Amino acid sequence: MTPPNITIDYLANHPELAEELARFSWNEWPSIYEHRGQTFADALSKYQERTNVDSIPLALVAFAEGKLVGTVSLKDDDLDIRPEIKHWLGGLFVVPEWRGRGVGSVLMRQAVEEARRLKVPRIFLWTSSAEGLYLKLGWQPVERTDYCGTRIVIMQNDFTTSQRSDE
Repeated sequence: MTPPNITIDYLANHPELAEELARFSWNEWPSIYEHRGQTFADALSKYQERTNVDSIPLALVAFAEGKLVGTVSLKDDDLDIRPEIKHWLGGLFVVPEWRGRGVGSVLMRQAVEEARRLKVPRIFLWTSSAEGLYLKLGWQPVERTDYCGTRIVIMQNDFTTSQRSDE
């Protein structure tokens, strides 16, 4: 169910938000940027690259009450220890005061629909904390490993074997 007054759009339609999204990401996952040897400028550059509509990488943004409340991205790569895997969903972020209201689920479902629209056969994600949410949304675990000193699970959503990810 869509939370009241939530709208989803492409970052491409709001490129001025790239810096704010990079700041969200930079503040939420500092250990990952540190592990990868990346700076804030690198984070900003990645979001600026995601201003596409018809190709990956792209980012989606969520708005509520006229404010930016979340984002998610489709990327070619997202996990440096698994460079052979292509097509990732990553960077799901919901501002703290909007968490628990379904914004993340709406963003996830829309990102999956975007991947399907772009004819991607399957997409992957990795998480250390939200496996339960992704299971509810139809994602399947494929590997458990350690990354940046944390236990993670790599999950996939395979469109070649499933009809809908939200069934």
